[in-house]
Amino acid sequence: MTDPNQPMAFPILVRFAKTGMMRFVGHLDWLALQQAMYLKAGLPIVIGEGPTKKLRIKTSPPTPVSVASEVEFTYILMAERIYPDEVARRLNSICPEGISVMAVSDAGHLARKNPFGKIEAASYVLNFPWTLSGELPDSISETFRAIIENRLDNEPETDGFAGRILEFSRTEEGYKLMTLQREGDTFHGAKCASYLENKFSLPGYPQFTKTHYYRLKPTMRRLFS
Repeated sequence: MTDPNQPMAFPILVRFAKTGMMRFVGHLDWLALQQAMYLKAGLPIVIGEGPTKKLRIKTSPPTPVSVASEVEFTYILMAERIYPDEVARRLNSICPEGISVMAVSDAGHLARKNPFGKIEAASYVLNFPWTLSGELPDSISETFRAIIENRLDNEPETDGFAGRILEFSRTEEGYKLMTLQREGDTFHGAKCASYLENKFSLPGYPQFTKTHYYRLKPTMRRLFS
């Protein structure tokens, strides 16, 4: 039952992309940057109670530093109704380089307490900024198979991604991976990239980009498209 004394709020969902140098912005700094963007865009975000008076926003799971993302979702409560297209226009006009608004939609169908609670998996694209040659691609594929089969657990440097890759497929520029994305059991792309760089003496740092979120049960289903 709705509390008649509760102020009216209009929930929206914003999908950001973080690329370029913004890959190196940590989660807390990303939250602070967002709050500055909403204020600069003149969006009437609901302010929470308490001494800090923070804006009422919730975000999808944090992306590790150095990993790019096309699925930085933010759930926002606004004190006034503004159409999603207008929200996107205002935000895109003041986004710093490396941040872009990919979509804005009504979020009335999401649970306010935990709008991202159904996320269980994420997909990544892994690209190599150089041309691979020889047997290296096959060696990397074998490493991913070993991760899936938990055959790397005895290597301490694999902490953060061992056993957390569900499946992978080869592409022309790298790989596509499906990984776990749950609290306490989450794939860490930055640690995996560092491991691959050191293990195969690669000439550069492999680049992970998070592309989608999924729910594994009762059936694999893409979320927040």
